[in-house]
Amino acid sequence: MALHEIVLPSGAVALLFLLGALALVFARTRTRAWLPLAGAGLLYLVFSNGLTATLLMSPLEYAYPALREPEKHPDARIIVVLTGYAAEDADMPFSSLLNSSSAFRVMEAANLYARRPDSRIIVSGAQPAAAIMAEQLRRFGVPSAKLTVDGESPDTSDSAERIGTQISDQPVFLVTSAGHMKRAVGVFRAQGVEPIPAPTDYQLPRRVRAASWTPSALHLRVSDYAIHEYLAMAWYELSGKT
Repeated sequence: MALHEIVLPSGAVALLFLLGALALVFARTRTRAWLPLAGAGLLYLVFSNGLTATLLMSPLEYAYPALREPEKHPDARIIVVLTGYAAEDADMPFSSLLNSSSAFRVMEAANLYARRPDSRIIVSGAQPAAAIMAEQLRRFGVPSAKLTVDGESPDTSDSAERIGTQISDQPVFLVTSAGHMKRAVGVFRAQGVEPIPAPTDYQLPRRVRAASWTPSALHLRVSDYAIHEYLAMAWYELSGKT
């Protein structure tokens, strides 16, 4: 288990459960095994709860409104789409190569392009996701001449830096998951690019009263996602990337 995974709720739950299981094996530690096991159970109940997940995620996902009228930004003629995950697997149909985050980002970019055909699209991130997302955009009808693929950016900061060297002081439509948008906007602005947020891929409702109290793997995953984003934003701030 990597260090960055331990600080996430699911990683901490797994580690505490493992420590508790190991403690049960040895007679001298068996009486104290309940401590890590109880800790694992408590963390799971807290962070797999929809209330906690919504409290963590809502400030990230709803920091910027959905982009409903791109025509109000006539000076923006570039759509930057940040990659998520995609798999290269010959046994899968093309529609299954993108994970849900990548698929939502592609759909938002395609819909945005349909409203603003005077724009061009830059797909920025790591391979193979960049190439697969670009191909899906072509299949949605975006001309190849309007597509640029940047597959050399392993993270958000690198995407912002590479694009900033090409498009400094220009407004761009920025497409990424809503929970990731706050961090993305910060790094693009630091590179002299003015992003117009076009968030997509929402996970949970805005208001806590609409959240489910039922513990679930989805809520635990969203809690992981949110804490990862908060830690990444703090790191970017400390390292001068925002």
